[in-house]
Amino acid sequence: MILEEVRIKNFRGYRTETIIPISNLTAFIGKNDAGKSSVLEALEIFFNNSLVVCEREDLNINADNNQIEITCVFSDYPNEIIIDAAAPTSLANEYLLNENNRLEIKKVFATSAAKPKEKVFIICNHPTAENSNDLLELKKAELKTRATGLNIPQGNYNGNINSTIRQAIWASFEDLKLARTELLVDKEDTKKVYDTLKNYLPIYALFQSDRQSKDDDKEVTDPMKLAVQQALAELTDEIEHIKNEVRNKAIDTANRTLAKLKEMSPELANELIPEFKTEPKFDSQFKLTINSEDNIPINKRGSGVRRLILLNFFRAEAERLRNQHQGNQIIFAFEEPETSQHPDHQEMLIQAFIELANTGNSQIILTTHTPALAGLLPLESLRFIEKTVDDRNIELGTEEVFEKIAQTLGVLADPIPKNATAIILIEGKSDVTFLNHTANQLKNGGHLTHTFQEKRIALVPIGGCGNLKHWKTLRLVDQFQIPYCVLLDSDKGTNEEQKNIDTIADLVQSGIKAYVTRKREPENYIHLDCLQLPAGSTFTLTDTCDAKVLIANEKSTKKELILERFWTRMTAEQIREVEQYDDNGTTRYEFSEMFQDFINVI
Repeated sequence: MILEEVRIKNFRGYRTETIIPISNLTAFIGKNDAGKSSVLEALEIFFNNSLVVCEREDLNINADNNQIEITCVFSDYPNEIIIDAAAPTSLANEYLLNENNRLEIKKVFATSAAKPKEKVFIICNHPTAENSNDLLELKKAELKTRATGLNIPQGNYNGNINSTIRQAIWASFEDLKLARTELLVDKEDTKKVYDTLKNYLPIYALFQSDRQSKDDDKEVTDPMKLAVQQALAELTDEIEHIKNEVRNKAIDTANRTLAKLKEMSPELANELIPEFKTEPKFDSQFKLTINSEDNIPINKRGSGVRRLILLNFFRAEAERLRNQHQGNQIIFAFEEPETSQHPDHQEMLIQAFIELANTGNSQIILTTHTPALAGLLPLESLRFIEKTVDDRNIELGTEEVFEKIAQTLGVLADPIPKNATAIILIEGKSDVTFLNHTANQLKNGGHLTHTFQEKRIALVPIGGCGNLKHWKTLRLVDQFQIPYCVLLDSDKGTNEEQKNIDTIADLVQSGIKAYVTRKREPENYIHLDCLQLPAGSTFTLTDTCDAKVLIANEKSTKKELILERFWTRMTAEQIREVEQYDDNGTTRYEFSEMFQDFINVI
C-alpha cells in the first residue's frame, strides 16, 4: 500500500487537524521546533508505536478534548481481502473505502491514561440506512436473522459465509444512504478486516538524528533488522511450509497425548483441544550486526561513521530495489540526514533517496534545515512547516512557498559570471570536466566552431532539473536575461529514465534547448583504451550498465573521479567513435551536434 496523506490532530504542536500530502519523496523543511520531527514520530506511532510511544504529554496543550488523532490514507490497497477463507471479498464490496476510493485508517489515543491505547477506525463511505449500517459488526447468526427479517430469500446468499449475507442485504436496499462514517474495528468482521489489512501496511522505518550511543545502537541495528525482515518476506512460501510442518507435527503429538489420556480419563480428554496460541516471530530469532575487522564495536566509532553506514544501507537498498523491481513497500523516514556528514556524502544520500523513491517499492520522508541539502530536493517533494501562535501550518507547491523556503534556509543560486552570454544547466560537478574536455577536443578536431569558454557559456551544476537549486538558479538567469540550455543523464535502464525523458520533452516544448544522453550517463561513453586494461581483459561497458561502479571496481578508484581521471584522456577521434550512432541509415554524432546546438544559442 502507498501512503498518500497523513492527518494529525491534537498531537504536540498540531492542534487543529492538519492534512499533509505524502509523495514518493517528501521533504519537510522549516526552522528548529517548527514541527518537522513531530510528523515523522506521529507516523512511527501510527505504524509501530515502539521506537516512539504515544504518551499523555503528547496531547496539544490547547486541545479541546483528550484525544490524539493520527490518520493515514492509502492507495494501491489489495484487490481482495480474506475474511472467510472460502470467499474472498474486497474493500469496495464491503463499503470500506472513503469518498475518493482510498483506504483511510484513523488511530485515536485517549490521553486519560498515562500510556494511551489505540482505537482504530476505518473512515469510509458506508451505508447509514437502518438495518444496513451495522452489518460488519454482526455475527453469522445475527446476519441470518437480519436477512430473514428483511424477507431476503435464502437462495440469494450462502448462509455459511458472512460476506455473501451482507451483499444480499445491501442489495435489497433501494437507497443505502452512503455517508462518511467512522467505523470502529473492534469486533466481528470489522476486526478481521483490519487484522488482514495490517499484513499489507508498509514497513515504517524511522531513523532519528539524536541516537543514544550503546551496544545495540538502533542507528545501526534498525537497518540490519529491516534487512532481516526483508529477507524473511522473500521467503514467505518456505516459512509458511515450515510453520505448517511444525504445526502438524506438534498437533499430531498433542493428539497422541490426548489419545493416551483418554484411556485413563475420557471425560478430561474430551474437554481438551490442541491449539496454537500465537504465530512464531521469526524476525526476532535472527540477529545481524556489523563489526570492524579489528573488532571495534560500531557504537564506539564516530557519529559520522555510524551514520555513514546508514547512508550506505540506503544506497545498497536503492541498488537492490532498482535491480529487482520488487519487494515490500517500505517507508524510510530519515530525520536530518545531513547530521555529521560531509557535503559530498549529503549529495550522495539525496541521490540514494531519489533512486529509492523511484523504484515503486519505497517512499522516502525526511526533514532538513540545511541549505545544501534542501537545494538538491525536487520541488514537488517540499513541504514547508511554519509555527503559528498555537498551531502549525504546512504549505507546498507554489512560487511563494519556494521563495519562503529559500529565504528561510538561505538557499542560494549557483554563481553565474557577470559576463556570461548563456548557461548550460548540468547535473554534477564532474559534468563540467566532461563538457569542457569534450568541447575542446571536438573544436581542435574541427568538429565544433567554438568551445564553451570562447562563447562565454557558463556550465552550472544544479543536481537535476526541477529541484530547489534549479528553481533558484533560473530566477537568477531571469535577472541576467540570457538564454539557458539543459543536459541531463538519461539514466537509461533505470526507473528514472522515463522521468528524465518527460522533463526534457517539457523543456523542449517550452522552446528550451534540452537533451538527455543516449547512453545512461557520460561514464558509459569512456573509450576502453583510456582505461589501460591489461592484455586479455574481458572488461566491457554497455549503454545501460552502471559504468561508474564497474570502472571504479576495475580501476580501484572513486566513482566520483571517473570522468576527471579517464575522460580527460579521450582524444577527438575516440570521442567521435563513442558518440557515433545510426539514425535510420544516417551516421550521426551525438555530442558534436548537441554541443553545436548549445553554442548556436548565442
